[in-house]
Amino acid sequence: MEASPRRLSERSYPSGNGPSSPSARLDMSLPSVWREKSVAVLNRAALQRKALSEHRAAYWKYNEEVRRSQYSMQIQVNDALLKKKSTLELLIDKLNSTASAAQPVCKLLADCKEKLETELSEKVKYLDRNQERTGIRNQRGPNELVADEPQRQLLAQETLLKDSIVQQEKNLKEVTEVLVQLEMCQSELESDMADKKAAWDLNNQAEAECEQPRLKLPNITCKRMDLTQANNVKMDKDVDASFEKVHVEVLLSPNVWHSSTMKNIDKSKRIQTRAMGLNDGCDMISRKLSEATLQAHHWVAQSLEERLKEQKKMVEELNEQYRLTLEEITEAETTCTMLKQSLDDLQEPLTVSEKRQMIHSKRPERELIEDDVQIHLKAELSELRAQKALLEQRKIKVENMLDELCATRDDIGSDVRDKYQAIELDKTCLILGSYPEHDGH
Repeated sequence: MEASPRRLSERSYPSGNGPSSPSARLDMSLPSVWREKSVAVLNRAALQRKALSEHRAAYWKYNEEVRRSQYSMQIQVNDALLKKKSTLELLIDKLNSTASAAQPVCKLLADCKEKLETELSEKVKYLDRNQERTGIRNQRGPNELVADEPQRQLLAQETLLKDSIVQQEKNLKEVTEVLVQLEMCQSELESDMADKKAAWDLNNQAEAECEQPRLKLPNITCKRMDLTQANNVKMDKDVDASFEKVHVEVLLSPNVWHSSTMKNIDKSKRIQTRAMGLNDGCDMISRKLSEATLQAHHWVAQSLEERLKEQKKMVEELNEQYRLTLEEITEAETTCTMLKQSLDDLQEPLTVSEKRQMIHSKRPERELIEDDVQIHLKAELSELRAQKALLEQRKIKVENMLDELCATRDDIGSDVRDKYQAIELDKTCLILGSYPEHDGH
């Protein structure tokens, strides 16, 4: 039988080294079957250790890649949160500034609208007053109902007021539309700002709940490191650059998620610019219309005053003519009375002369000759009859003249009454004025 094998630790190996393989560790004195089984076991164990080592290395490599990927993703999340935060800061600031700038414009437009409504109401009252004054002047008599200068000025003022009302209504409509647009845009900006603030709060909450990235690589002692502090330093250093970059992206990038906000801001600015221009235009138009209306009022008042002076002067002249006409009527009546008295006085001599001639014509035929008495009687009768005819003719002329003078007197009296009526109506129009609010003064 073979000698019992020695302990493996007591065996000697060539060149004083250990076995280079598991099979070399066995002594040839062992049975071959047992040796083959041991070698197979040792080889399998070695292969398992090698596989385990490879699996462990692959695991750490995979673990390292996973941790690096998680770290990278956390860095990207933090960068995205920072960018979103900077973007929200900028947008909230711009929304706030735009909304703040729109508030005085809204108030300005509201005041402009109220002013236009007041002026429109005043223009309507002025038009009613103008038409009332025109109606008063239309009550003049037929002889005075002419298109004089006050009437033309009243018609011109009425045309101006109608044009002013149309222009004021147009301005009021445009101001109301712009004010509604600005209020809607302001509401959209406030709603958008509320959404942005809610997003800001959620972003802060997400940033607070997000863990800071820490990268630890096991089994790499020389390279193991904690990047939390380094990442914080990097984030602190990149805040300003990121914020400036966000500024550029927000202002120049039209295809980002906040494009609707920028469009609303631009729309609000455009409406504000239009509102300011519209307010200035309305002020200028209102000022010009007020000046034109005031000038028209002065022209009407001036024409009425001149018309009153002219009418008063004409009334004085008519009164003088009326007085002279009355004197002429008195003289004509006196003349007519004198002519009538003369005719009455002439009637008796004429009757006597006719009677004498008739008596003298009853002489006997033998005495019926043209003697001097007969001739003188005929001459006397002819002269008396001629005087009577002349007096009657003069009486008819004086009576006709008296009728004409009476008609003239009536015409002058009627004209004077019309003039007095026109004067009173023009005085009423002048006192009434163009402005209803001045009635109490």
